[in-house]
Amino acid sequence: MKPTKIKELTGTARKDRLPKNEMQPPLVKDANVPTVLTNKYARKEWEKQTKILNDLGMLCDTDTSLLIAYCIEVGNYFTLKERVGDNITFNTPNGHVMVLPEVTEANKSLQNMIKMSGLFGFNPAARTKIEMPTKKPKDNIGGLL
Repeated sequence: MKPTKIKELTGTARKDRLPKNEMQPPLVKDANVPTVLTNKYARKEWEKQTKILNDLGMLCDTDTSLLIAYCIEVGNYFTLKERVGDNITFNTPNGHVMVLPEVTEANKSLQNMIKMSGLFGFNPAARTKIEMPTKKPKDNIGGLL
């Protein structure tokens, strides 16, 4: 079952089918880089994605662990690609050509990244399913009363 927020954004929310008391996790107020993100690529991805999600009002406290895992996969992928460069194979002592283990690990990280990116709308296909939330204009009169 989709969360109500997603149903509202995609235009499929029906009042007769909405839960009466759905969990509303608090939004993240301060998205400092977690200490577990020691990789430069992971830290950069964290900063980029938390800014985007916070600006949209879509990053909740309950999302941060999954976002950390996503950033770790991004970091692993780019670190391994940087290490391997263009050399993706090696010759064994028997003369066989094998793929470097780093290439296999990078591919696993890429697959994990792609799977998790859909959960946050980080890829084009996932974004087509989510409408941008509209920000309500501030009510200046309400502050005067």
